[in-house]
Amino acid sequence: MVLVQENRYNKGMGIKNKYLTIIISTLLLTSCASMNNLLKSEDGDSNEVKELSASQRLQISLPLPDNTKINAGKTIIFGEGSRFTGVLNLLHEISQDEIVEFFRVEMRDDGWSEIAIVRSDFVLMNFDKEDRFATIRVNRGLFSNSSSEVTVGMKSETTLNRSINTKPPVGSDEPFTIQ
Repeated sequence: MVLVQENRYNKGMGIKNKYLTIIISTLLLTSCASMNNLLKSEDGDSNEVKELSASQRLQISLPLPDNTKINAGKTIIFGEGSRFTGVLNLLHEISQDEIVEFFRVEMRDDGWSEIAIVRSDFVLMNFDKEDRFATIRVNRGLFSNSSSEVTVGMKSETTLNRSINTKPPVGSDEPFTIQ
């Protein structure tokens, strides 16, 4: 008799535990979804990944690999065409090595001169074209993908002339002064 009552008690507790588990799981999942929506609205869709349209490619006027996606929340674009400046945050479906090779070849073919390349956990490339500069940082992805951050800006003539000027200023023994 005691054994029968114990089995009924354990059977009743099993059903209660199942219901409790279902209720807690449902609450956790809905709270995670709500938290995710709150974070998105606070950031202003900071991680919205989009395909690059034809008009955006023309506005940027830089060679970009096919199937490149842009992280809109981390991208800043000023001007367009040859006057484009800003920061592009890009996602690629190909490896870091392929992206680096793409930029080295295509930037050169587009009239940019490669100034330097640094290889570490990431690859950093610097390019120069007329009165503009471009710095491209390529990061390795988890699988066979990668990401890059392309910064393009206008060169400052004053800064450029100071760094190149090796003639000492009049009345000075120093080639140039660092301020």
